[in-house]
Order: sequence, then structure tokens, then C-alpha cells
Amino acid sequence: MTQRIRIYQQGTPDVLHHETFELAPPSREQVLIRHEAIGVNFVDTMFRDGTFKVPLPFGMGVEAAGIVEAIGDGVEHLKVGDRVAYFFAFGAYADRRVIDASALIKLPADISSEQAAGLLSKGLTAWALVKQVHGVQAGETIVVHGASGGVGSLLVRWAKSLGASVIATVGSASKAAIVQGWGLDHVLRSDEPELAERINATNGGFGVDVVYDLVGRNTLAASISALRDGGALIHVGNASGGVTADTSLLAARGIRYVQPSTPQYVNAGNQDMAASELFERFREGALGSLELSRYRLEDAALAHRAIAARKHTGSILLMP
Repeated sequence: MTQRIRIYQQGTPDVLHHETFELAPPSREQVLIRHEAIGVNFVDTMFRDGTFKVPLPFGMGVEAAGIVEAIGDGVEHLKVGDRVAYFFAFGAYADRRVIDASALIKLPADISSEQAAGLLSKGLTAWALVKQVHGVQAGETIVVHGASGGVGSLLVRWAKSLGASVIATVGSASKAAIVQGWGLDHVLRSDEPELAERINATNGGFGVDVVYDLVGRNTLAASISALRDGGALIHVGNASGGVTADTSLLAARGIRYVQPSTPQYVNAGNQDMAASELFERFREGALGSLELSRYRLEDAALAHRAIAARKHTGSILLMP
């Protein structure tokens, strides 16, 4: 029997339901894969808690890596035994699953399933943010709120490797101590007062060029205050709670406001190229080491509580 995590109602982590079921064979242009590692992402909590409405029952998770066990008709680019991963396909919280072959990215030999599941979705999001949503240029000054998290930790280092001056903010002293060792220009506490003033003080009193806000409610006002007129506010996430920006104020200051999602910028047409660049930057060490926290598949609720508590750094995995 195959194991999976589904929800039958949206709510707290307690709604995550571990169950067994019979898995059907792959249909045309589909493959069956056995997961070796499953990525847990902040967006998973938003599908679970009702921030995003979903049809019920709903198969949790969007990202995993594993091994092809069976192939349906019409699949020519994959074979049984291939190691693969994907970054956005609902139903990832399972030990085995059937998935469209077009969603899969073949893994190079030197990237493990755990690395892929901890890196792919967050890394492709970082790729989209620095290459597509806003092409980071050498000499720009950027702020990243939520710099210690899975996406933030990759984003700050990728932007720094492109020559930007990077101001990172984090929500606690323990996280600041970790991020301080990454070679960034400034690390600030977002849980202390007058955040915008402290950002501007590091930048000679001038507004910054770009803010990537992964935190939301606790930082968005500071993001707007810290930006120069004509800058860019890239509102990526709401780790501290949802918030709505005053778009008329932003427009009056010529600030570009974007609320991107990774599938808008990474798709079947460019995902292999983007993943190849991501893996190459990882090999080079430009993205730092990959810190992984592991939970059993049946303990998915514990992983969601860890995200809600904002106690972890790096990436969280579920292990089938």
C-alpha cells in the first residue's frame, strides 16, 4: 500500500491526514516514481490553512525527488531507474506517486535526492527572483527580509554573487548569528524597532534599489519606507501574516510592485535550463551549504508547526 498525506478540510496542522491507498499505474505520458525525499515549503502551509482555497480532499505537497519505477505510453525522455525531481506538482506528500512526465527534471549524478528536494523549489524561486522578476545588477543595493529561511538563504547569497550590496534582515538573535557568517554587507534584526531607519543608515541615508519581502505583515511598511523612489518592491511571501500594500502610494513614488509566484517564471520550457544553472551555482559554492531538517512522512504536522513557529533555518524534508 502507498502512503500519503491529504487534507479533507483546511485549518491547523492537525488537519493533515496520513492514510494508505492503492496507487494506479501510470497513464499515457505519465510515470510512477518512488520518492526518496519530499520538500516542505511555506506555500504548503498556505494550501493547508486556507490562505489559498483548494478542492477537497487535497493531496499535500508540491516538491519531491526520487526514482522512476514505471513509465506510461508516450514517455521517451525517461526510463525506469532514472533519478528525477519536480518543484510544483500537487500530491508530493506520498512515498510513491504517478505524475506527468513533463513535470520531471532529471537529476545529475552529483546531486542527491535530499539535496534536490531541499533545493529545487526554493532554488528555482531564487533563480526567478534574481534573473526574471528583477535582474539583479552589480552595484545595486537590495534588502531581503526573511534571509535565514529556505528561499531567503539562497536569494541573499545568489544576489551577493552577482555583485549586489545585500542587506539581510532576520527575526531573532539566533538567526542573526547564523546569517552573519555568510559574507553579506549587513545583517539587521527585523524584530527590533525602526527597521527602515536602520536600513537607510547602512546605505548612507539613501533609499535602496530593491526589496525582496518574504515576511509580509511585520516588514512591509519598512520595505516601502526603505525604498528609493523608482525602486522595486518584490513581495514574495507572508511568513508573518498577510498584508496588503497601498498601491496608490507606491505608484505615486514610481515603485514597481510585484507579487510573483515561481510557476509564472519557471515552466516546462525553461525548467531544465534553470535547474542546470541552479545546480551549477550550488556546485560552485555560491549558494552556501544546504542545511536540512528531516521529519518522517507521517510527522508532516510537526514540520508545519516548525514553519509556523519560524524556528528553523534552511530547508525541511519529509522522509518516506
